[in-house]
Amino acid sequence: MNKNLCIIAADLGFSLGAGSQNIQPVVINSDHSVTISVKFPDAEEVSIKGSLLPRARTFRTPAGVFGKDGEEEMTKREDGVWTFTTKPLSPELYTYSFEVDDKDTFDISCPARYRDITTWLNYFIIPGGIANDYMTNKVPHGKVSLVWYDSKIPGLPRRRMAVYTPPNYTKGRRYPVLYLLHGTGGDERSWTELGRAQNILDNLIAAKRCVPMIVVMPNGIANRAATPGEDPFNTAPASATAVESMLGIIESAFVPEVVRYVESHYPVIAAKSGRAIAGLSLGGLHTLFISANNPKAFDYVGLFSAQTTNTITSSRKIGRIERLASTIDKISDTFPFLAREGKGKRIDGYANLVGEGRLVVYDSLDYKLRKQFDDKPKLYYIAYGKDDFVKKLNEDFRQRLDSNNYKYVLNITDGGHSWENWRKYLVDFLPRLFK
Repeated sequence: MNKNLCIIAADLGFSLGAGSQNIQPVVINSDHSVTISVKFPDAEEVSIKGSLLPRARTFRTPAGVFGKDGEEEMTKREDGVWTFTTKPLSPELYTYSFEVDDKDTFDISCPARYRDITTWLNYFIIPGGIANDYMTNKVPHGKVSLVWYDSKIPGLPRRRMAVYTPPNYTKGRRYPVLYLLHGTGGDERSWTELGRAQNILDNLIAAKRCVPMIVVMPNGIANRAATPGEDPFNTAPASATAVESMLGIIESAFVPEVVRYVESHYPVIAAKSGRAIAGLSLGGLHTLFISANNPKAFDYVGLFSAQTTNTITSSRKIGRIERLASTIDKISDTFPFLAREGKGKRIDGYANLVGEGRLVVYDSLDYKLRKQFDDKPKLYYIAYGKDDFVKKLNEDFRQRLDSNNYKYVLNITDGGHSWENWRKYLVDFLPRLFK
């Protein structure tokens, strides 16, 4: 018997979009193979790609495994609908998109979709195992609110965070709080949309696998206040680069702005024992240095595929930025556009940020780790995949911890730098908190 996405979409809280009434976009077959259907009647060639297919052109380097998702041609029916059936799939959340006559697109009529940096993807979930934690099940649900707070970061007088409050939330009790940080190109919506954090929390709390908690998911991009398209201070599209976010700005502002706002507006346990912080990739870098610079602030620390070093902090690169900015200043009278647009504006902005001296947050890490572990955090958690390109960085960081006998919990999984792993790390991390 087939199970179509109409049922699963309703379970996920979606309704079917216009134009999809006569097409079941995703059919999960009895053997867990999946049939994808999409209508492109005028197309001459349509291919499907995504995590539902084996990876193609994969190659291994000392830094990890690189490649891209596979791609397969679809079959066109007489009614203009293109179809493709996968091999049987294991329980997981899978993504897919299309290439239509050499142009990338997705199925806009299918409501199960999200944005990953600049790319829109459709998705479906094969139920079973850990994938059940990603579903919108019949359990009490928490609430996610988008909250603006005041900021002193230059050019961004207000910034936005997503805040999850658990089922049966009441201001009559105090809750522990987890600060959950996204990666490069992400924003305050990433963990709830791509990471399924709200669903995971609802399901684990209902099963008493983790304690009820407030989860704060701030925007960690230093030159953005909010999700692209919803940011009044920056109208540029999302970017896969994050130089501005590696200059100490987020780390310096985190406790005085984010933590203090949360503790003055929510009934949280305002003590080290009631605070946790975790992040993926760039958010792991932020987590590492926020917690190291505030050794008495967080009792629980989680590094998910963390970028454990900051290459921007080398004096050679800082000097290069400053020299380029100086050159732009000298010729801006003749070519004003260089100081206002493009690379000139970006380089000048980097130089100003470097000049503010916030890079000090990355200095003296060994000393800061000693202070942090002297205070004995209840949990220091490190997770990454065997094929992750940050694997070597994490191994080097672990040697740093091991050489000082600093205790940590290690979770090495299959796979690489992907949401498939980060969702699993969150499921593993949450039950360890606030015991």
